[in-house]
Amino acid sequence: MSISGGRSSKSPTAVMFTAAAALALVLAACGGGDNGGGGGGGGTGYVIQVAIANETTEQMSIQLDESEAKTLETCTGAVFTFDLPATDWVLTVNGESAVDSLDLDPSYLDKNLVANLWLHDDGTLEVERVVPGSNIQAPAKPSICT
Repeated sequence: MSISGGRSSKSPTAVMFTAAAALALVLAACGGGDNGGGGGGGGTGYVIQVAIANETTEQMSIQLDESEAKTLETCTGAVFTFDLPATDWVLTVNGESAVDSLDLDPSYLDKNLVANLWLHDDGTLEVERVVPGSNIQAPAKPSICT
């Protein structure tokens, strides 16, 4: 039986190779590179979480710039997360501007954001707030379409 005195039997080169391989896997999974990470090509590494309620009788769509539009059924609420691009951006609801980065406090642009929006039964959109933050809950279903 051999006792190594607490030393690893692996060479320093093998340890460095293993660490480099693990780092490469993490970067590949998270998006790495200069696209902002997070797997979506956001550009900043920051996100906006949007809690929105749809009180209309039609499904609605929400989209950040050219990202894939997300759909919300009638009389429901949800939270959608979008990667924030490195340049100016616009969040739209049913194709209409809801939040424009140019209208926000400039200090908000280098932070994660949360927003609360309501699409009322008459089709009007209410933007309750857009503030720095990282955790938000969907509107409670009992309060929608009552």
